[in-house]
Amino acid sequence: MRFWITKNSEVSVREQLVRQIILGILSEDLPAGDKLPGIRAIARRHKIHSNTVSAAYHNLLEQGWLELRRGSGLYVRAQKAQAADRDPLDQLLARLLRESHELGHDPDVVLLRLEQLIHPRKYGRIFIAEPETALREILEREIDIPSARGAEPGPDCLIATLQTRLASVRGQYPPESPLFVLRMRSVPLSLEGQPRPAPNTILTIVSASKEFRGWSRAVLIAVGIEPEQLCEVDTSLAGWQERAQAGALAITDVVAANQLPAGCQFRVFRIVSDFSIAELKRMCDCDALK
Repeated sequence: MRFWITKNSEVSVREQLVRQIILGILSEDLPAGDKLPGIRAIARRHKIHSNTVSAAYHNLLEQGWLELRRGSGLYVRAQKAQAADRDPLDQLLARLLRESHELGHDPDVVLLRLEQLIHPRKYGRIFIAEPETALREILEREIDIPSARGAEPGPDCLIATLQTRLASVRGQYPPESPLFVLRMRSVPLSLEGQPRPAPNTILTIVSASKEFRGWSRAVLIAVGIEPEQLCEVDTSLAGWQERAQAGALAITDVVAANQLPAGCQFRVFRIVSDFSIAELKRMCDCDALK
């Protein structure tokens, strides 16, 4: 389970950990019998003091949410026997998280949304933290929100990055910097409503982004396209338009789609999920971004 730690919040880091673990247990994201990460591991990952994590774990032990197995560590305690004695608010939260889970919502997203509802904040700037220039341009076009192009993020800036870049991005900015993880589209959504290419059809993956070309190749192979049917075209190289037309169908990003030669049959693959885009726009002051 991931934790959202905000160091400049009115709620202490210890209490944030306690609340999130309880929410994880109630939503069954942390099922009974699951072992919790070690104190040092949590402290190191989130750059917080180990005493803070220890105090949070001790609090949860006292409340009966966890149990200590000597020589093994801390585990989630079975809660069914305590259901009758559970606080009404806990029961309400349990129902919320159960129903959210049934609708396919991640507990971390529910927690983030609750935090936004309780302590609403609108960010005046967005910074897309993506080292590859071509991929950053694609992400900016997909999200369609003016971002802080070429500028370093400031206090009122929300940093957005792909899950695959999260670890490196965390190390580049202060721990308290607000980070938004851009969730990627699933393979089924990427291909939804699209006819399956005929066998032996040559597909050209057209993009200036090496990351996009690699992701598209993985998506296509995952749904049964043979690797021999795929070729890649880098739009940063001269003469790419001619090579893009060599295949029967071009798989392209939102930027390269507008540069394809006339008559070229193409299909646009998008990277960021619609949910992430809607969530990002909800968190930002779009009027200030214009």
